[in-house]
Amino acid sequence: MKLGIVKGNIVSTRKNGNLKGLKLLIVSLLNEELKDTDKSVVCVDTVNAGEGDVVIICSSSSARMTELTKNVATDYSIVGIVDLVSVNNEFIYKKSN
Repeated sequence: MKLGIVKGNIVSTRKNGNLKGLKLLIVSLLNEELKDTDKSVVCVDTVNAGEGDVVIICSSSSARMTELTKNVATDYSIVGIVDLVSVNNEFIYKKSN
């Protein structure tokens, strides 16, 4: 699994049948200090994430193991929205309401 931050939405009027009805988001990957890595991926959103959310991403075959993504052509799925991150007993991220 990886961490990322949602940067935006993708709207596609034509897509493969297995992708119909699924929300696609642009996610910038983060390193262990939650700094942007300048690498972005397109993810199927399975948890109703939004722009600015720090999210947990599954990749490869794991991305196709959720109820929404079984038999879907995707390499990345958002499987969680992060509320808090701590490293060495120090909080480095806390979601604001």
